[in-house]
Amino acid sequence: MLTEKNTPTSNGAAAFPSRPSVAIDLESDPVTSPSPTALAASGCRLRWVRLRRTVEITESNAGLLRSSIAKPTPADVAAVRGGGAGVTTRVILNNISGEAAPGEVLAMMGPSGSGKTSLLDSLSGRSRLDAGSLFINDAPADEHTLKRLRRKMAYVKQTDIFFTHLTVLDQLTYTALLRLPGSMATADKHVEVQRILSLLRLHSCANTMIMSVSGGERKRTNIGTELLTNPFIILLDEPTSGLDSTSAMALTRTLRDLAETGKTIITSIHQPSSGVFANFDRVMFLSGGNAVYHGTPGNSLKYLEDRGMPCPVGYNAADHWMDLLVADELDGDESKANILIAAWDGERIADALLNSVKHGDGWDATPVEKWSITWFAQFRVLFHRSLKNSRSSIFTTLNLIKSVLIGALVGCIWFQLEYTERAVTDRSSYYFFTMTYWVFDAMFAALLCFPAERDVIFKERASGSYQLSAYFLAKTLSEAPTRLSLPTIYMTISYWMAGLNPEFSVFLLSCLCSLLSVLAGESLGLLVGATVMDMEQAMVILTVCTLTLMLVGGFFVKNIPFWIKWIRFLSPFKYAFDASQNLTFNRNVPCDGSGVLLACNIPGATHATPEQIREELVIEGSVIFNAMMLIVIFLVARLGAFFSLKSHRGGERS
Repeated sequence: MLTEKNTPTSNGAAAFPSRPSVAIDLESDPVTSPSPTALAASGCRLRWVRLRRTVEITESNAGLLRSSIAKPTPADVAAVRGGGAGVTTRVILNNISGEAAPGEVLAMMGPSGSGKTSLLDSLSGRSRLDAGSLFINDAPADEHTLKRLRRKMAYVKQTDIFFTHLTVLDQLTYTALLRLPGSMATADKHVEVQRILSLLRLHSCANTMIMSVSGGERKRTNIGTELLTNPFIILLDEPTSGLDSTSAMALTRTLRDLAETGKTIITSIHQPSSGVFANFDRVMFLSGGNAVYHGTPGNSLKYLEDRGMPCPVGYNAADHWMDLLVADELDGDESKANILIAAWDGERIADALLNSVKHGDGWDATPVEKWSITWFAQFRVLFHRSLKNSRSSIFTTLNLIKSVLIGALVGCIWFQLEYTERAVTDRSSYYFFTMTYWVFDAMFAALLCFPAERDVIFKERASGSYQLSAYFLAKTLSEAPTRLSLPTIYMTISYWMAGLNPEFSVFLLSCLCSLLSVLAGESLGLLVGATVMDMEQAMVILTVCTLTLMLVGGFFVKNIPFWIKWIRFLSPFKYAFDASQNLTFNRNVPCDGSGVLLACNIPGATHATPEQIREELVIEGSVIFNAMMLIVIFLVARLGAFFSLKSHRGGERS
């Protein structure tokens, strides 16, 4: 019988307080355990039996080092399992069994690469399993059940992913508005936010931007974001990572308080202090994807002592375990980690867990709505959040100064151009520079900022916060005012300083062309950022594509080879440039004898007509046509970014 009790250790290495908990008594009479009804009311008991997961690793044997250092070892060659040469299979979870009960904090410990995060991902349903069974209370948890449970399961990742320009209060409020039921009054949602702030002691930093709070406050904000939905199960991946010992202790006490409300809490932790270690109800030690112990912290020392591995007096029990769990390849099967792996009777525990399942209705009988609020309500909240976030990150003092200074510099360089033959090329180059600069700026700004935002979206989508279409439309509409304000400031300064055309309508339409080119460029940047997940690759692809589209835009080369000439019809530079030139050359240009225009070289010619200028400068299409093409590029690229992002939405769960 595997029954855990808080037995004092004989060597005095550590003392652990006894607290009431649901003991792992896998072979006892089922009557002694809480009933499924009581468990469903207070939380979820989670059992996992013989979980197994493998991954295929493709050997990188290309480049300069194709032998010697890069040569695969005999062990690598022996590990090949189908899939062709150069593909090895690594077992990251090897028939792991265990359980976590309401009212308890279960800590999973082990060295890096032991399988802690992989086990958490599997328990949350965010990673596939090759074999094994999951049970929620007494109901088998299939894919459908886990998908529904994710809306009542909090998963706090090791990396705290937020929109850092929002305050702590903003983050919690937006989460409450999105994830709490639509039947709940808005005022009650704000009350719930205040309750979470008090529970996690976040009132002092509530109005501070997340980028400025401490590591402990950021971690508590992350936990608070998940607690707002009153989850049954809370999973945390290395919550004390990067925290000092005092903050780590405070955080584990918070988890202890949450568990006493009936939550089931499972956390991974690397190397806790003795105080943190003693705060856990149960621990599961892992090594190389294998379970080596599952029980109380106090009995873990007795377990080691019975196997001839006692903890030295005064030594941190967690450190002692970690010293043992690091497998030394030089010792082979004789390493202490491998001895502990062989000693743990995982099959007996798996059989006992299966026998303890009563196969009742369990959690699956509890109805959970797919979306907490309607699509339009999601859109309103996301629109407001995106507007506030973009205003903080785009419409900054630095960006304002940049737009003013560049506008003034360009205005000085093209200052009060004469409307004569010799200034035609200069006027044309002003527009090409303007359109090129702002399209480049929009493209790379969208590319650089999207990966971080994409991580937030994957995180929120994995928890069922909202529909992707609501987010995407909200982002598209909300960022336009702030994104377009900067080129408007630039155009207002540079246009009138350059004296391009005194007609106010031409100025307005020129601004419109510039803004349309910005939107088109931003869409192209989002498309590449959403399609190519690797940032370095995305940067290279966007650079090549942007330079190609710029070169065929019509300013540098007029006579482009026919086999590549078609690319210009994909270029936002071309349409913005042609539309702007159509606008500025809307009246006759006086000849001045400079010989710039062929039309002025005709004997007796006193001016060049707009039609002659368009022909010489190879300006194609009308203003309306070019503006419409910019809108088409904006819409098509933005839709492409949406569907590309939608296809990657499983990235959070992989």
